[in-house]
Amino acid sequence: MRTSPLSIRSITMVVLAGLGSALLAGCALRWQPAVAVEAPVKPDPAAATLREQADRCFERSATQTEVATCLALYEEVLEKKPDDYPALIRASTLHILIGTAFTSKSSRKTDHFMRAMHYAELAMYTNPRFQRRVEAGEKPWEAVDELGRDEIEAIFFWVTALQYEFKEGMSLPSKVVNVGWLERALVMLEHVEALDPEFGGGGVEFAKVICYYALPASRGGSKETGDRLMAQAVAKGSNWLLPRWARGKYYHEINGNRQARQNDLEWVASRPVDAFEDPYPWRVHFRDNARDLLR
Repeated sequence: MRTSPLSIRSITMVVLAGLGSALLAGCALRWQPAVAVEAPVKPDPAAATLREQADRCFERSATQTEVATCLALYEEVLEKKPDDYPALIRASTLHILIGTAFTSKSSRKTDHFMRAMHYAELAMYTNPRFQRRVEAGEKPWEAVDELGRDEIEAIFFWVTALQYEFKEGMSLPSKVVNVGWLERALVMLEHVEALDPEFGGGGVEFAKVICYYALPASRGGSKETGDRLMAQAVAKGSNWLLPRWARGKYYHEINGNRQARQNDLEWVASRPVDAFEDPYPWRVHFRDNARDLLR
């Protein structure tokens, strides 16, 4: 069951109040959501047709212009139907992609990653039980057990946006202040695994690697656990580019294994993108980014 557009509007301020007050102190993670749109009194029948157009765009978008065009289409859908779950999910992942692939200034990256978190949270709130618990005062990671398989992508993209903000949007002092958010990310990721152990083609395991490597031991961090999860991510993701790209770009770089890093990046750079299961715009990004890193 999905909530109405008006319900989605009603919880926007709850999202801002609950997360904003916790995140805006000092150099803590900032919450900068997209501007809430006014929901129509009646559902706009044009929304479904427009989303079909947006979906076709998404399936073959590769360049910055194409990705931006697709995002604009999904956001137009959300103006007409703010509780359109697939549009919320696609808007979230496209903001993450634009932030990391096509944006250089850290403040602009933060804008995109925060918008991505916002859309992902609104997608979670299409589950009425989850919405009620948050309206009663719980945080998303406290009420995440209410979310089911239908909301699994929303949970994953919320974590992904948070981790990209941690990596690319924050200064070192901000990372120190906000490291506890990775504990919350682990809570969300554990729930994703409980819902579907096979979800994400190794992406969930790699997201956990980030948490275990970044968290201090006193807060549950463990390099050994991260190493084990990295191996699991690659083993599980044989039909996905993400695990090998992530291992080459981040994992081997951190551990100083230059030859292994080059081997992974060369593998990703040489793959035909249509042979893999990652969303098409991300497949193209992984391949092109690997080629750039090898230059």
